[in-house]
Amino acid sequence: MTVMTRLTAVLTLALLAVSSVAYAQADVWREFVAKVEVGSELDVRLDNGQRLRATLVGVRDDAVLLQPKTREAVGVQPVPYETIVGIERREKGAGIGAAKAAGIGVAAGAGTFFAILLILMSALD
Repeated sequence: MTVMTRLTAVLTLALLAVSSVAYAQADVWREFVAKVEVGSELDVRLDNGQRLRATLVGVRDDAVLLQPKTREAVGVQPVPYETIVGIERREKGAGIGAAKAAGIGVAAGAGTFFAILLILMSALD
């Protein structure tokens, strides 16, 4: 066998191995999405580096249907399973709301005020 023939054979085998891994990973995402309820929020990472925060709209054999959460309204996008690198389900209430943040700010401000007041009172004695 010549060097070119061997190189071609090695590259062909490498490509087959990579494609079989991609299809195995696609099967994992297909099974995962099948268990998630429609309407759930997901964080999706794609093989091109793009990240999506989206709502699950539906599931097809070849792709998952997502409604991206963007500033401007966009249509439902089919995302092929082979392009997905990672999917995480977003839990409702996992973030901090405006009311909770305001409460923390008020409590911190009040605590600081009383601490300064106590320091001034102790300095007067």
